[in-house]
Amino acid sequence: MSKLLFSIYDDYLIIDNITLIKEFSDTLFKVNINDIPYEITGENLVLTDVTNDNKTIKISGNFISVRLEKNQPKEKTNFIKKLFS
Repeated sequence: MSKLLFSIYDDYLIIDNITLIKEFSDTLFKVNINDIPYEITGENLVLTDVTNDNKTIKISGNFISVRLEKNQPKEKTNFIKKLFS
């Protein structure tokens, strides 16, 4: 398994092992790192660099948090209900 790697500097963040960039704006980045969803929040966030293999990115700005994205709970489905609906 690949390591999760964040490199934090004064005004930018480098993230390795990106598997998907889902969404980004000047206040929020949603990325999958090793297929695990993360949210990066801040102000004036800018995607400043992407490597050729698209697995490492550099984000600059004022960072507030880096956290696991909350997954939506899966709806429990009943086999019998599905059968008769």
